[in-house]
Amino acid sequence: MGLFLSTSDSSSEYYTAPNSPDLSFNNQSNENFTSWAHEKHSVACQTDLSFQTDLSVVDPYWEVLDPKPDIHVLFEEFNAKFFGGQLPPIELKWSNRLCIDTGVFIHDDKTGICKIHLNKPLLDLRARKDTVQTLLHEMIHYYQRLRGTHDLEHGATFQYHMKRINRESGANITIYHDFIQEYESLKRHWWKCNGPCQQVVKRLMNRTPGTKAHKRKCGGDFIKIQEPENKRMRTDP
Repeated sequence: MGLFLSTSDSSSEYYTAPNSPDLSFNNQSNENFTSWAHEKHSVACQTDLSFQTDLSVVDPYWEVLDPKPDIHVLFEEFNAKFFGGQLPPIELKWSNRLCIDTGVFIHDDKTGICKIHLNKPLLDLRARKDTVQTLLHEMIHYYQRLRGTHDLEHGATFQYHMKRINRESGANITIYHDFIQEYESLKRHWWKCNGPCQQVVKRLMNRTPGTKAHKRKCGGDFIKIQEPENKRMRTDP
């Protein structure tokens, strides 16, 4: 993956270089300067990022260099590096469904179609490395399915590849994650009981809480007190 970053340091080089063209003459001078600046910019950027091939896939510098990566580019890069290029193209996309899982691998037994969906609302609250590690996790499941391995969950085969890729990439792929705080923050539908208990209930779904047992015990009703600004986000049924 080749990235080019424009930095203030490399830009300032254009104006401090002793042999830069004089801009006070005419349009031809301006054209010469523009051509010269573009050439210097390209060289400076490539020099600045010449170290990127030595970075682990979760190096903190990626958080600055490419904080919101293209997951399709990552898939192609990881496929070549860690799976020998054996993974065919797959439906890979961000999902706005609100749930606890950061990613999911889906296989349709009837059609044979495979999909990887990543949880955008949850991963948007996490560092870039969590997107990388989630994608690698789901790619291992995809690889297992293609190879016809029997332990398609998180058994010995999955753990073998997880540890192998962690060694090779510097990542920390895990079987489970603990993003409870972020998950709770996504519960943006709030209700409060107007009865004596004054209970507050927070939910992902826009579904009014309340049971017959609560009504008998407290006598109050739950009143909506907060909802998300973005009402288009999907929730689990």
